[in-house]
Amino acid sequence: MVFLLDTNILFFCVYEPEKLKPSVAAMIQDTRNKVLFSAVSVWEIAIKSKLNRDDFTASPYEFRHSLLQSGMKELTLNSEHALCIATLPNTLHQDPFDRILIAQARNEGIPFITHDKVIIEKADGYIHVISNR
Repeated sequence: MVFLLDTNILFFCVYEPEKLKPSVAAMIQDTRNKVLFSAVSVWEIAIKSKLNRDDFTASPYEFRHSLLQSGMKELTLNSEHALCIATLPNTLHQDPFDRILIAQARNEGIPFITHDKVIIEKADGYIHVISNR
């Protein structure tokens, strides 16, 4: 099976694995599955790291390196994904990073694993959402 991971799940994988539900961790660790991370998530971490917040010290370089070292594959952002954003309902999510990730999952037709309450509540049915809550 193929999965796209939300930025929060990727962050948990790298820095706080104890926050992953056992069932979600098992899906991610199962070598029969193809686990994808989006270039958008690395972009999001890069932006957050430049804000110099005291509560966020993650390096986007280490973050990406850890994802690749774990065997995950990168899903690049393309114009089909960008066009899919135009079809997303406005009620789905307002965060631009989340909207792009949802569009990628929808366009690729793959399940999306997230911890985001809004996505879990509003995107399930529009895309296949797997909850980490």
